[in-house]
Amino acid sequence: MNPRLQRLQPYPFAKLSSLLADASAPVNLAPVHLHIGEPRHQPPAFVNALLGDASGLNSYPSSQGTAALRESGASALRRRYQLPPDMLDAATMIVPVNGTREGLFSFIQAVVGHKHEPLVVMPNPFYQIYEGATLLAGAEPYFLNLSADNGFLPDFDKVSAEVWERCELLILCSPGNPTGSCADTNQLCTALRLADKFDFILACDECYADIFRQSTAPVGLLDVCREMQRKNLDRCAVFHSLSKRSNVPGLRSGMVAAAPDIVDQYRLYRTYHGCTMAPPVARASVALWDDDTTATRNRQLYDQ
Repeated sequence: MNPRLQRLQPYPFAKLSSLLADASAPVNLAPVHLHIGEPRHQPPAFVNALLGDASGLNSYPSSQGTAALRESGASALRRRYQLPPDMLDAATMIVPVNGTREGLFSFIQAVVGHKHEPLVVMPNPFYQIYEGATLLAGAEPYFLNLSADNGFLPDFDKVSAEVWERCELLILCSPGNPTGSCADTNQLCTALRLADKFDFILACDECYADIFRQSTAPVGLLDVCREMQRKNLDRCAVFHSLSKRSNVPGLRSGMVAAAPDIVDQYRLYRTYHGCTMAPPVARASVALWDDDTTATRNRQLYDQ
């Protein structure tokens, strides 16, 4: 067996289940589940009908996803980040994934490997996939500790040049999981300058980008790329999910938007990785990326 498996921590939900195994809720109270973070709102009604259509199951789906799926994802990002029509070419810059958990894991496997003693720099606390995928790819995680003292945001100034030289991938999560902190334009610009200087990829996990209480949505990496005239997303990858946006965590559907050269190599990896999206899920995903109403309604419900 792969000896790197021995370095993996127990997955948080499995560990929590064992800790709660002997606990019982008061019989007169309904439990409030705070541990997994599933949306409690219902998915849009149209999803059931689309998932009931079994057409296409007699053919193998492409690992690149359908053209309609890639375009609906690209259009959703253009609307969300007010991007110009010529930004985000769906054919060369969008990769559908079976949920961003799978996408993040496979992306790290594809990215790591060209530097001596490679590092993946990531926030701490963090989504467990970042660390596990890094270890299994043969790299080491380097943690940027988040605390109240730094506003629960990474402090890049405390990272040495030696670390950046070994860095192959910098992962940021904004809005942050589990902190809720949001990177600002200046921090994202700094991260991009570091990526250019030290030759690494900047990946932003933005799965919570559609949940916010302010009238102004959190800044995303695509906002910064637009302002910097970085239309090809050089050295950049962003991860988005339908789980929170559309209340469908069981659908397992998300996407990666990245520079064409990154997408080209990531697609090559995925042809062997073997994760493709079933046609009913792809059709439902198209409709969900086209639907902004559910995300708006979710924010109204959360505000209540």
